[in-house]
Amino acid sequence: MQQVLLYALLGLGSGALIAGIALGVVLTYRGSGIINLATGGFAMLAGYAFWALRVDLLHLSTGPALLLSLVVVLAAGAATELIAFRPLRTASPLAKLVSSLGVLLVLQASMLLAFGSSEQPEPNVLPQNTVSMLGAVIPIDRFIITGIVIVLSACLWALYRFTRFGLATRAASENEVVAMLGGLSPNSLSMVNTLLASAIAGGIGILAASITQLDTETLPLQIVPALAAALLARFTSFGIACAAGIGLGIIESEIQYVSNLSWFPTSGGTAIPGVAELVIFILIVLFMYLRGAKLPGRGELVEQRLPEAPRPQHLLRTTVIGAAICAIALVVLPFDFREALINTLIGTVMALSLVVITGYVGQISVVQLTLAGVSGFTISHLAVNAGIGFPLAPIAGTVAAVILGLITAASALRVRGVSLAVVTLAAVVAITNFGFLNTTWGGGQTGSPVPELKLLGLDLGTRAPFRGLDGNLPSPVFGWVALAITVASCLIVAAIRRGDLGRRMLAVRSNERAAAAAAIDPRTVKLIAFGVSAAIAGLAGSLYAYNFGSVSADRFDVFTALSLIAFAYAGGITLISGAVFAGLISTQALFPYALDKWFGISGNWFLLFGGAILIITLIQNPEGVAGAFYKKTHKRPAVHPPERAPESAPVGLAALDVPGAVTPGVPARRHAADATCVLTIRNLSVAFGGAHALESVDLEVRDGELVGLIGPNGAGKTTLIDAVTGFVPFTGRIELGGEDITTLSAHQRARKGLARTWQNTDLFDDLEVGENVAVAAAPDTDPERVLGLVGLDWATAAMPDQLSEGARKLVGVARALSSGPRVLCLDEPGAGLDSRESEELGRALRALADGGQSTLLIDHDMGLVLGICDRVVVLEFGRVIADGPPEAVRQDERVIAAYLGGGAGGVQIKETTL
Repeated sequence: MQQVLLYALLGLGSGALIAGIALGVVLTYRGSGIINLATGGFAMLAGYAFWALRVDLLHLSTGPALLLSLVVVLAAGAATELIAFRPLRTASPLAKLVSSLGVLLVLQASMLLAFGSSEQPEPNVLPQNTVSMLGAVIPIDRFIITGIVIVLSACLWALYRFTRFGLATRAASENEVVAMLGGLSPNSLSMVNTLLASAIAGGIGILAASITQLDTETLPLQIVPALAAALLARFTSFGIACAAGIGLGIIESEIQYVSNLSWFPTSGGTAIPGVAELVIFILIVLFMYLRGAKLPGRGELVEQRLPEAPRPQHLLRTTVIGAAICAIALVVLPFDFREALINTLIGTVMALSLVVITGYVGQISVVQLTLAGVSGFTISHLAVNAGIGFPLAPIAGTVAAVILGLITAASALRVRGVSLAVVTLAAVVAITNFGFLNTTWGGGQTGSPVPELKLLGLDLGTRAPFRGLDGNLPSPVFGWVALAITVASCLIVAAIRRGDLGRRMLAVRSNERAAAAAAIDPRTVKLIAFGVSAAIAGLAGSLYAYNFGSVSADRFDVFTALSLIAFAYAGGITLISGAVFAGLISTQALFPYALDKWFGISGNWFLLFGGAILIITLIQNPEGVAGAFYKKTHKRPAVHPPERAPESAPVGLAALDVPGAVTPGVPARRHAADATCVLTIRNLSVAFGGAHALESVDLEVRDGELVGLIGPNGAGKTTLIDAVTGFVPFTGRIELGGEDITTLSAHQRARKGLARTWQNTDLFDDLEVGENVAVAAAPDTDPERVLGLVGLDWATAAMPDQLSEGARKLVGVARALSSGPRVLCLDEPGAGLDSRESEELGRALRALADGGQSTLLIDHDMGLVLGICDRVVVLEFGRVIADGPPEAVRQDERVIAAYLGGGAGGVQIKETTL
């Protein structure tokens, strides 16, 4: 126990370093909504500035050198906010993440160019005294820096809890528009928070001299555990971020202790590496699983959408021309450019895996390059240890990548958005350190060899006899193999986007709740996407292994994995052509090699220019280079509804001024009192915290019956539909067609025939209107015909954001109808419609009911509800206060009191909205 406590104390220093950087991450996120991967880079910048001012250049004393170093960091922070962060405030989370990566690349390259790659002896700032405790000597600076971080955390908590600045930042982070209307400046608040984050990260980087080394990798890499601590704090709590950071440092120290014990597993005579990273990854996964949710909740923040993912066109022509050019180039190009072209093809395949998982499904996964490494190491070990070669070895490598990809996916199914990026980033570190650096199943520090690619004695590898026009290695034969796999991968990704799976992927990317309501299981779609993308990454890893003849951990490290995402996003994360461009600019590909050969721009200079160009590209072309080109060459035509004949008679709700009247053209209500109950709700209750939104609600919808559900705002109408369709927890019993569906998930209820629309439309903005309907449609259903039922057959090829709010509502109705539901639940479909559209909607709903469609209708348009429904149910404060024919409900004194605030004999409800 004494040794355990001792190592816990020794871990305080590294824990304080993690906690300090985590505080900077939380500060930046709260101010600008950006997860700043460059926070550790600012710590590095401060460390180098202090070393240069104190030792290398000016030989200043500690105080002035410290102050000037912080000034340098603050200037860098201000420049970062103005140049890289502010222009992307409304961009997608991935764009912001990649922008911060660009900043990190610029910082790293600048330090490498200025001071070289060797480790520098940073001078100490804190006292170097020691204290004897638990039978050992512990440096006192561990306690001092830990105390500083704890005090900083407390001060930040007080600042944000009690000051006007803190309250303003919290307000702007929750609702930027309302904050601006209140006179707050989100830009100013973001700038102050970024400067505070830069100062804290820089100060920690200077103080941590005796804890860590000063180079261009050690401090920047601290962002990985710091992100884990910030994630545990939900990127908002300073106290939790501080405690989690210190805790992670202690865990690393304790694992270091147990790794020295005799029972600890070894590999190659030394303790198995990467155990600390693996434990941290497992802890993050467990925490996120317990905290996460299968689906986002109602009102949960919806992140800015990724760029458009259009259906690929002219596949045959593009494929034949592109493949022919590459095949010829592999023969005629000199050996060095041939090698660069092969690297380009491998980079393209890697980027295609990101197109699937990130571009199509919106999952920000950092683990793709690591999965390629898994495939490469599998090929190497099968060949060296078991004598298994092509094609069994690459097949096994791809299968191993898929299995590990699915394991990673399963661990992150309850996580989405930027949180998923952090989880997969932790997975990269764990797999690299625990797997690749392990001599048993990885390659250790030296790597692992891969034999020449041969099939039935035929050499297909880089040393094949045919050497191209110049007669040098690598052989064009292997280039043709890489080209064939690249073309096949492109066609597979294109087929996915053009098919039903692609529509489902984009539906999940756009809106998981709406996808579940359309009978799509988001978890299954994500698993399929992870599996497909892992398989593509595995193919890329196989090509990489055979191309270089060996695999090593340093080619699959964190920064390379992040750079891959940066290349893919800069090219166009949603397009196959974007993946091709990403391949062209990837490491050792055609563009970097040409710049090096012709202009001498290589190494650190390329890193510097690459980071700067990445930031500029994100600002100028958020869709990426290929996305911007596509938008310029494929302008979507404007859509306009057809001209309508002028109205010649009272329409809409005018006819409802007389009690009992119906909308003109709507057939009289048919009574369904003896019809079979299709939807039965018994004793339904919903509580949020201690507040009851619904309490003991009983409701029935019969076969072919159109039931209206009305009530004042806050009565629980939408909550009832949410509960019935499986989107909020509840107690009670729900039956559909006599079958108990109480325990079924949302998508399972939808498959049973329970369809719904949404109060705020919740269309799939990444799909065309016709695709919105097709993705939920029953087999052999014509989307255009269904859209014609609501008068929108003219909008099939339009994007949802090209339509009016009323038309978007009607698209939602059409999508719900397309599945042929047994019960149709409509949540305010008339909101945003003009009087004529409302009348047409009423006619359509009445006609559907007369055709046998059971419907539960919520709407504030009282004329619409009372004019077309067979029966009306009224809710007040979560309880049913009336249930009966519209004529009876219209004159019910309890209903009148609920709406008007008091009883009034003889008063009739006839307003259009209440």
